[in-house]
Amino acid sequence: MIESSGSCKCGQVQFKVDGAPLQVVACHCTLCRSMTGAPLSSYLVVREEAFSVTYGKNGLASYAVTERTRRHFCVTCGTPIFNANPHTYKGLAMVYLGTVQGHERLVPGLSIYCESMLPWVSNSESIRRFPQGPTRSA
Repeated sequence: MIESSGSCKCGQVQFKVDGAPLQVVACHCTLCRSMTGAPLSSYLVVREEAFSVTYGKNGLASYAVTERTRRHFCVTCGTPIFNANPHTYKGLAMVYLGTVQGHERLVPGLSIYCESMLPWVSNSESIRRFPQGPTRSA
């Protein structure tokens, strides 16, 4: 991937990333779970200068998740776009994988904070599956 683009769910915030990501990460920390409401968070690690909001900068807000980390999200639909931690990860942005066009082609090469991983995540093959949502009788 040389250049990629993406947006929030409603399209009010759009961005691009120039160049390949430095890494695609699956994070299992409790902080990511609380920020996303999901069992894990997946994101691209990119150089800050390679990431730019191309449309809707005024629709982007941020929240101080910790004293070092800020989560940036769309004020209209609430979609998280990226996180930044200039203290620990200076010059990097963590762009949420699901907001990137073509994200289904990107596979995490790194899984972090595995000691916090929910036990069922690594054993998800045993969970009942449906090609789409289940019917009422399922």
